[in-house]
Amino acid sequence: MEAFPETVEIQFAWRSVQGPQVTARFQAQVEGYEPDARQVHCRLLTLLEVRTPPGVADPLLTAERLRALEGKRVRVPEEALYGLILPLKRETLTGGLRIPYFR
Repeated sequence: MEAFPETVEIQFAWRSVQGPQVTARFQAQVEGYEPDARQVHCRLLTLLEVRTPPGVADPLLTAERLRALEGKRVRVPEEALYGLILPLKRETLTGGLRIPYFR
């Protein structure tokens, strides 16, 4: 396995129904690495920060809803460990995708 730190920060962004993006920063534990896909397996430990632009009131993108991701596992590209903010669809939070992003 690549030499990654045991814990890292990962950032996600979702486009709100009003348009602007809501971002969330998590502390995560690195659990594995897929070198062929350059993907890192992580478990989200703690929601560190949610940034909501002024005037955005999206019922799906609340701190409480995003905090529910704590403890979930996720595979992210290696670049996410170095500050890349991962843009995601709102369906990643509703289970509306055929293959769940957060497990």
